[in-house]
Amino acid sequence: MNNHYFLTLVISTTALLSGCQSMADEASIGIAGRVVNADNSVTILRASLNGSGVSGSGGDECCMSIPAKWKPGMTAMLSWTKDPSPGVNPDGKRRPALPNGITTPEWKRWMNSHEANYKKMEKIIPLPKYGETCGVTFVFLPCDDARVILDCDERYKLFRTLPGGKDRYPELIRRMGGRAICQ
Repeated sequence: MNNHYFLTLVISTTALLSGCQSMADEASIGIAGRVVNADNSVTILRASLNGSGVSGSGGDECCMSIPAKWKPGMTAMLSWTKDPSPGVNPDGKRRPALPNGITTPEWKRWMNSHEANYKKMEKIIPLPKYGETCGVTFVFLPCDDARVILDCDERYKLFRTLPGGKDRYPELIRRMGGRAICQ
């Protein structure tokens, strides 16, 4: 590894970590966020809690800000943007191929139409109790049922024994009391 690459990596990592720390003050803490999408009919593009959020890519992202200590009666605005028809436009046209990864005018027109179909959702939720937090886990269940988990123990209890493969999300939906079929 050359010295320039190593130095760039160290500076980038330091900036990322200090970004989390700079969000923290006496009243709030900086933590990572993650999206878990158990609704295979939509793609979650972004999720936020009181305006602090992450993309829907699924991995941990830094940084979000939450109150340093949970208090009874706390609420938060949960917001998310979803793609209600991944890969297909409302007119039924599928996403065009990208020859050699190069965007074409046809692809750009398709994406403009597709992005106009995105839905922004929000609801006020009671902020779930947390002690030690491992970050914000946004869980999206079918029927626009969105939840957040903040407490490490709760997240561990919910996810540690989930099966893998095709049974993972149906079991997550069941454990969280969600509906598999929307009305």
